[in-house]
Amino acid sequence: MSVTREDLKKLLLAAGIKQDVVKGIEPDVPLTQQGVDSVDYPSLLETIKERLGVEIANEDACSLKTLSDFEKYLNKKK
Repeated sequence: MSVTREDLKKLLLAAGIKQDVVKGIEPDVPLTQQGVDSVDYPSLLETIKERLGVEIANEDACSLKTLSDFEKYLNKKK
């Protein structure tokens, strides 16, 4: 099963990111430019670990800037 952008948006919501922010996210624009701040990232990473069983190493997490980045990374891991 692959991870879709819609799946990722559900994970963003589950991580506590506001619905209006998630609704407007563009897949190729850095999340930090769209209302997702650095405080939200650890929560997102933990939600991904809990829901998908994928732990993202810190070095990898630093390179994941956009929704598309997360999608590509997670689909390689699954």
